[in-house]
Amino acid sequence: MEKKLVGVIFCMLLITAAIVPVTGNLDLGSTDEGRNPGDTTRDWITLPEPLPVDMLLERSISRRMSFHNGYPATPVTDEELSTVLWAAYGTTTTGARTVYCPNGTYSTTMYVIRSDATYIYVPTNHSLLLWKTGNYLDLGQNTGAPIKFGLVWNMSIAPDEKAGMAEIGMIAQNVYFDANALDLATITTGMSVNDLYELDLPANEKPEIIMHLGHPPTPYDFTYNPLPESNLPTVVNNTLTLADVVNTRQIVNEWNTTELTLLEESQILWCSYGTSYLYDNINHKRHRTLPSAIDIYPFKIYAANQSGVYKYTPATHSISLIVSGDKRELIENAVGHDNISVSSSPWIIVPFWDKNVGSQTYLAWWWYESGAIVHNVLLEAAALNLGGNVLSVITDQNGLRSALGLSGQTNLVAMHLAMVGHANGSAQNNPPLAPSISGPSTGLAGVQYNFTMVTTDPDGDHVYYWVDWDDGTNSGWVGPFPSGVVVSFNHTWSQPGTYTIKVKAKDTYGAESIWTPFEITIAGPGLDIEITGGLGITVTINNTGTIDATNISWEIVFEGGFVIPAQKTGTIPIIPMGEQSKIQMVVLGLGKKTITVSVTANDGIAAEKTASGFLVLFFVIGVK
Repeated sequence: MEKKLVGVIFCMLLITAAIVPVTGNLDLGSTDEGRNPGDTTRDWITLPEPLPVDMLLERSISRRMSFHNGYPATPVTDEELSTVLWAAYGTTTTGARTVYCPNGTYSTTMYVIRSDATYIYVPTNHSLLLWKTGNYLDLGQNTGAPIKFGLVWNMSIAPDEKAGMAEIGMIAQNVYFDANALDLATITTGMSVNDLYELDLPANEKPEIIMHLGHPPTPYDFTYNPLPESNLPTVVNNTLTLADVVNTRQIVNEWNTTELTLLEESQILWCSYGTSYLYDNINHKRHRTLPSAIDIYPFKIYAANQSGVYKYTPATHSISLIVSGDKRELIENAVGHDNISVSSSPWIIVPFWDKNVGSQTYLAWWWYESGAIVHNVLLEAAALNLGGNVLSVITDQNGLRSALGLSGQTNLVAMHLAMVGHANGSAQNNPPLAPSISGPSTGLAGVQYNFTMVTTDPDGDHVYYWVDWDDGTNSGWVGPFPSGVVVSFNHTWSQPGTYTIKVKAKDTYGAESIWTPFEITIAGPGLDIEITGGLGITVTINNTGTIDATNISWEIVFEGGFVIPAQKTGTIPIIPMGEQSKIQMVVLGLGKKTITVSVTANDGIAAEKTASGFLVLFFVIGVK
């Protein structure tokens, strides 16, 4: 019996060696789908200039609606896509962003999914960077839309998911507003977002929202039909478009004593959570100024001025007095106000999530919704030529509820605070100028290099710097430093290549500059490993770098049961640039094995590859 078994194995070995390829290549290193904006081999698409959109802001807000399915195959033009992307997350004429992130992190990655490929929207140069080829429009819900946006939270930039989702809520509002102004259709979806992992997202990114963009299945059909008059004036249109307000948005920290008119207070409340002045003749309803998860709208809006605290009722566009008297100082004491004079704001908006209405299960969506609320407030404030600001840290929920006369309502949780009013002097906070960067343009792997950065802030504010080293690492925000003072940074690259360093600055109020690029070419050996089968295995070490690799140590390890020998080590004195060295290892065993090859050279250059194969006595087959 044993002789028959040995004979069968021997015959199988001969047959397999004849008909099965015994070599295979394995490359588990970074591919052209890895994020490296400085890689000139990647495909970039420069977007056309955004189209001029002449629809007034309030009308865009009133036309905001979601299309759930039935998108026709009519393509979205590049000009339309460019317009929507700029509105969503672009760079304004002042160098700021089209959305205002209170903590200045800007942690959203926008994946633009089209039928040909998926791209990343790059706001700094208003372009698309190829991420992954292939059609991934089946990810998420099926609406038929020809374009989808994967809105992803970068955990390395903003460790607080609340901040990330609030920012995404702001982005989505601008998508809604410009989409309907262009007679396009869109919807925010939070289900099936984990489908986005099929795009091979980096480990530090979490899918949050998928938006759909296309043409509406039926044209927009609205009739002007405002809500009946209440104790608040009827909503009116101002004179600015969405592009106008994001380019002139005023982020301020202190307000003067000028009180707002009742119309100004009314406009701010309406845009925060109100009901459209247009009636939708297709769906036979009025839409709200922002979407809500599962259409339940769990927020309650409260407002405070020098006279008292008021509750806003969106269905009737009216307010009711909760408590009389100026409570703004008590409100300021309950929030993490940094250097913002909360109590000087003549109109403070507090959106409360009602836990009795909106389940904790959907907490991330309530963060989104709260961000959308305060974003709308800042937009309408700009349309009214008012200065605004937002706080995202509520240090004392009980204290805030008490200040507003809501002590017993512990089901109410404030997520943000928005403030508007007339500013002292110049209300516009300007971002720092694009920083300059100086340093070497060439170097060697494993050597530390020094770079200097400097910028000036038009308002004389202190500044922070963020440096992206283009090797998957960054400095994070470093500072603050006085405007105009030269700051030094140093960095070491472990691998050869051409890297595009990028630096940006922000002031103490969160206004960011545009990026400044700087290119450096790092020379050094580059090690690439191939593993092939046959009689044992052959390991080929290629020096793909720009200098000779020296003092290379290597290790081969077999895992997965019986194998002799299971490990082999050695050294190679030198592999000249552009050449290779081969290692042969003969083993004995049977069954599926995991093969790991590790290589280390001088200058800290290292590489590791793992493959699997099937070992039949001395032969390794099916390496992959």
